[in-house]
Amino acid sequence: MTQGIKWVYLISLAMWVGSIMFFSFVVAPTVFKVLKPEDAAKLQRALFPKYYLVGIICAGIGIVCVGLLLAERAVGKWPGVLSLLLLAAMGGTDLWLRQAVVPQMAEIREQRAAAATPDPDLDAEWKSMHRLSVQLNAVVLLCGFVLVFLVVFSRVV
Repeated sequence: MTQGIKWVYLISLAMWVGSIMFFSFVVAPTVFKVLKPEDAAKLQRALFPKYYLVGIICAGIGIVCVGLLLAERAVGKWPGVLSLLLLAAMGGTDLWLRQAVVPQMAEIREQRAAAATPDPDLDAEWKSMHRLSVQLNAVVLLCGFVLVFLVVFSRVV
């Protein structure tokens, strides 16, 4: 059973980190190069909730797996506890981005589109929220790399 749990954990971690890398460095830049800005933004608004849902699901799977591995003493205490903390923080970040930040950014974008003239305050607010989401996404990715290191370090596989 332990080998199966390790396998599920590793697959969920690989899917999560891989999806972040693919979306951030392939999909997002390509969408804005190929589509008109309005269409690209519309596509991104449709993709982001699903993108963050992948992270939330992977965090849940990871937490269950690491918890089971800790219970079976198949992983060391400090790497296991650190992994649980990172998974919870990463999943919580994705949940917050999905449920709060993305909808607020969409609302601001709609307000900007409805405005008769450009509103510098709305533009600044949207750019600030976008910067925050990019930075948090980078932090989640870095934490994912730490988790991969912990898998290797603690010889989970």
